[in-house]
Amino acid sequence: MKRKLIYLSILVLLILFACSQKENQKERVEKEEKKILTMAQKAEIKTLDPQKATDSVSRSIIKLINQTLVYIDNEGNIVPELAQEITKVSPKETLIKIKNDIKFSNGETLTIDDVLFSLERAKASPKMSQDLYMIESFEKVDDRTLKINTLYDAGNLLHKLASGGVAIVNKKAFEEDENNIVGTGMFKLKEWVAGEKLVLERNEFFKDSKSNIDTLVVKFVPEANSRMIMLETGEIDLARDLLPLDFKKISEDSKFTTVEVETPSNMFLGFDLRNELLADKRVRQAIAYAINNEDLVKTVFNGSASVATSPVPKITTGHNENSNNYPQNIEKAKQLLAEAGYPNGFNIELFVSEDNQRIDMAVIIQDNLKKIGINAEIKTFQWAAYVSTIENPNIIKPLFIMSWNISNDDPDEVLYPLYHSSQIDAHTNVVFYKNEKFDNLISEARETTDKDKRMKLYEEAQDIIQEDLPHYTLVYPKQNFAYKASIKNIKYNKRAYLDFQNTIIE
Repeated sequence: MKRKLIYLSILVLLILFACSQKENQKERVEKEEKKILTMAQKAEIKTLDPQKATDSVSRSIIKLINQTLVYIDNEGNIVPELAQEITKVSPKETLIKIKNDIKFSNGETLTIDDVLFSLERAKASPKMSQDLYMIESFEKVDDRTLKINTLYDAGNLLHKLASGGVAIVNKKAFEEDENNIVGTGMFKLKEWVAGEKLVLERNEFFKDSKSNIDTLVVKFVPEANSRMIMLETGEIDLARDLLPLDFKKISEDSKFTTVEVETPSNMFLGFDLRNELLADKRVRQAIAYAINNEDLVKTVFNGSASVATSPVPKITTGHNENSNNYPQNIEKAKQLLAEAGYPNGFNIELFVSEDNQRIDMAVIIQDNLKKIGINAEIKTFQWAAYVSTIENPNIIKPLFIMSWNISNDDPDEVLYPLYHSSQIDAHTNVVFYKNEKFDNLISEARETTDKDKRMKLYEEAQDIIQEDLPHYTLVYPKQNFAYKASIKNIKYNKRAYLDFQNTIIE
């Protein structure tokens, strides 16, 4: 009997040991499957709050954390994301039913209360209200259904609901701590080290992913040369916005995968119309005629950009290719400058962020302006400080280089926030531009459901901007990124967003 008990005890111990070994092996496999992807980008984000972000750098990260009711694919189609069903019950009434069992990264189930809270925050936000101008009210129908009442038959309602500024946040988490932005996207915030990096970890409740990435580290590296070196030495896995020559070089290396695409972005020279040196449009036109845009494309971008003809990027619906153009004409520029009362030019500063390409652009523009007697002193800023400076209404700015990215294929998204007089208070019309005819055209376009007629109105509005030049749009830059060839299935939205949902690190 004793011997049987001993055998039985040994058998139990062996079974327990085997189970333990199996569990340890399972843990080792799971640990081995978890991957860290390290990415370097040129600027630090300003905020993770969708309803406060206006810059594309912040929004590109927010897109990884928060989702919207719908999004726009690369073909321009409206695709449901958190929405399951969209029904237009009348010209001014739209019902949106959200998907069932969607969870935030804190485990809370998505409800219409969260959607309502997020949309109402966006509508109330001065920075985001331009996206929801057509909304009269939101109504909760039940826990999964929202009713949207519009002031008129808004043909671009769903385009606006795809904007990053109306991404959905968890109401409960936000009300407990306004700095705690909880979303339903693939990642959630783990750590933000100011000036250095952002660490995102997987949202365990996000089911629409086959990726083995567990952690995404985003490093803030302003120097493009540094990003290139870090990629080549293996310090990072992915680098965004490489210099054109570096990008060409690394494209020839089989150890890396490279991607370059046209995007709905513009880069422009801004003129604060409160600045007495820039108040006369003849001065602004003179500056435009002095600049060699073709040289910017060839020298700074090595061909990875195209000369701009209006504020609306080339690949965006409604782009006006035939709007007023300003090919370099030094004599014309000098004539306009003299007519405006500055025959000998003047001294002025030129603000720019600490981005290699923008600094290179500033140097060429500085050299161009010398030819007409304008001496521009270049002053550089760290990105977050730069955006804050440009948006500060109490600072009368000199010349400045900035960009704008359209996230929903609607020309209204650039023309209204940047130039409509009502957006001066929203701090997006940072040049204090006012033109009643322009305002009326944009307002009419917003209430026009006929797409062709609407685009004609936007084309006319672009002609006004190209005449008045509150901004002088310089180029439409392409976007690029490069990553290790061992990484597979990174998708790139032409609106400059990276998608890692099916990314595998081998």
